[in-house]
Amino acid sequence: MNLAPSETDRELASAVRTWAQGLDEQIAIGEHQMTLPLEVVRQVGDLGVLGMTIPERDGGLGASSVAFAMVLEELAAAWPSLAVGVSVNSGIVAGSITKYGTAEQRARWLPLLMKGSGLGAFALTEPSSGSDAASLKSSAVRDGDGWRISGRKQFITSAFYAPLFIILARVGQPEPRRPHAGITAFLVTSDAPGLSVGRSEQKMGLRASDTSAIILDDARVAGDAVLGKVGEGFSLALSGLDSGRIGIAAQSVGIARAALERAIVYGRGREQFGRSILSFEAIQFALAQSRTELDAARLLTHRAARLRDCGAQFTREASMAKLYASEAAQRITYTALQVFGGNGYMSEYAVERYARDARATTLYEGTSEIQRTVIARSLTAA
Repeated sequence: MNLAPSETDRELASAVRTWAQGLDEQIAIGEHQMTLPLEVVRQVGDLGVLGMTIPERDGGLGASSVAFAMVLEELAAAWPSLAVGVSVNSGIVAGSITKYGTAEQRARWLPLLMKGSGLGAFALTEPSSGSDAASLKSSAVRDGDGWRISGRKQFITSAFYAPLFIILARVGQPEPRRPHAGITAFLVTSDAPGLSVGRSEQKMGLRASDTSAIILDDARVAGDAVLGKVGEGFSLALSGLDSGRIGIAAQSVGIARAALERAIVYGRGREQFGRSILSFEAIQFALAQSRTELDAARLLTHRAARLRDCGAQFTREASMAKLYASEAAQRITYTALQVFGGNGYMSEYAVERYARDARATTLYEGTSEIQRTVIARSLTAA
């Protein structure tokens, strides 16, 4: 398998890197105010990033999964809070509509996700169903020619400024041997009667990325709001998460790379005992280990993306990439902060933010434990 990015892939990533290097002021404001400035989201839309994964037939760029992973790495290297919102919008949400939507749904909703008026959100998690997603309690019942949805969703990325949600709710009752029975995906706009967004969570990291609850109080949607088929929402969610995990792996690589790059620059100018701290073997070995893990994480990520582009099965490889890259990001940001010493603990230095932002990558879109379960099942299944 050739994992080398194409020249087009490199050019797209380079353009995003150049743009992201000018975000310092917006990052400072956004992290302090704990919100993504919508002007930044609009700029991402103008760059074409929000439509990267959408086929040209639907008005998007039709870029490869490898290119999208490279762009997410660049966004995360600058601002992880922005990268995760873009990953969800253009990965799970746009990807699910592209794959499962009717021609009418694609024509109606994909332009909304591309233009940058907000970021689409994916609502699966609930207070009582995290890793055990099939046990969700939200319900949907027929109401004339439409549906009414009731329930509560938790930890929903970009909920506050999402124009559109994919909401998973159950039609009917679960079955003893099929706990996921009846789960259905619905396309729901933010102004749907009965839908409200709860308060934004106060988080350890990714502070500019909104994370909120969604309350569905007999939320009314039209009959054509079903994405895919009734009762097949769980497989849609799993498919979306497979692709989303490549995005989180890419985000992890970007965070780790940025922290490592800053540690090297800082270490080069920091002297102790009369010489640069980069001349000490302990620092050199720590940086060498970090760079090795960074490259391994990127290669695993690109392999999963390449398999997706080829139309091959990539569930296991996506979980492997997400598992390794997210956990490597913990180790690399820890090492980078150690290089900074006490200064690394101060918010004056961006490495402190990267260390906090990295922590979420082992949790969302499937914890590390879930990734190990997915990988193990693929190895031991009869």
